[in-house]
Amino acid sequence: MRRPLILVLLVLLLLTSLPRASASQVAPPLHPVTPASGQLWLLGQPFEVRGMNYIHFTGSPAGCPELHFGADAHCPWDQRAIDDDMARFQALGVNSIRIFLNYYVFGGARAYDPNYSMARPLANLDALIASANRHGIYVMPVLLAKFPQQYMTAEGYEYAAQLHIRPVLHHLAGRPGIIAWDLFNEPDIGSPIDQRCWDWDNGDFILCRVLAEQRFAFLSRLSTEARALDPGRPLTIGMAFAKSHFRPLGAAGDIAALVDIYSFHYYDDDPFDSGRYAEHWYYGAGFPYDLQRAIGELTALPVRKPVLVTELGFPSGPGALRDEAALRRDLAQGIATARMTEAAGVMLWPFQDPHALLAKRVFLD
Repeated sequence: MRRPLILVLLVLLLLTSLPRASASQVAPPLHPVTPASGQLWLLGQPFEVRGMNYIHFTGSPAGCPELHFGADAHCPWDQRAIDDDMARFQALGVNSIRIFLNYYVFGGARAYDPNYSMARPLANLDALIASANRHGIYVMPVLLAKFPQQYMTAEGYEYAAQLHIRPVLHHLAGRPGIIAWDLFNEPDIGSPIDQRCWDWDNGDFILCRVLAEQRFAFLSRLSTEARALDPGRPLTIGMAFAKSHFRPLGAAGDIAALVDIYSFHYYDDDPFDSGRYAEHWYYGAGFPYDLQRAIGELTALPVRKPVLVTELGFPSGPGALRDEAALRRDLAQGIATARMTEAAGVMLWPFQDPHALLAKRVFLD
């Protein structure tokens, strides 16, 4: 009579000794989204990105304005809150999120602490991607976020590659549910180096041209490495200005040649430090005309590629130019402009609480 009991115990022991599947392993795989003929495609049908820049989870402490993936003890990771966010995003029509991989969190800190481990941040990154995928949401990681711009040089590239670029690319290579790599956030804004190079296309100051050429060389190496380590994954670079894909004219190369998807960010003159267009020498016609022109210039480039607006946002409330009604109006107009000009989609920037921003289902109207 004891033999069945012994067999049951043996089976239970065997089951409990097996390695538990991680969240990333149990997430249902999403089919790849592919760029072709100036559009994004999913299973033979056009795919419109309806996205959100996911910079912190609901209920995140006020002193934690960005995701640290568990690397900062003052900013604890809350996977349940993230799961709840993904469920709400799905219900509000979001199919993509863009996240930022902090250079120091994902390897850069080893320059100061050789014993630093990014095992926990990588595990939390896996869990976030799995949570998004379970809710039918694709993820676009920004590979190099918070990277010190003074090191965007030939010498700095190899250092960054060893500490951050190669480990992260190896970790996520081939992972389903990642729509594309965004290699670097706004490399065309050079103001951390010199305020006069806020736009690297400032022809009145020679350093800006030098920065543009230096950064193109850095991004060219980054693009080549990403293609080698994660072949088949679409690449983009989130430029502050659409024109930075092909300007400054006659520079060492064009960003457009390095990517599979043209992406850029649109803000107007509120707030001032995010303003791009109201008094800009190149644009300056105002919203929505500058957005329309920017998309049009990219769709007219000799090599047709999908165009994504990976940051679109407007502040609202006290001290801002827009109240809630104006915010809704301009978000709707921005999305309508993107659709009218045949862009592949929009990712919103949450100056507001992201769920309140989406509460009226702006992507489904």
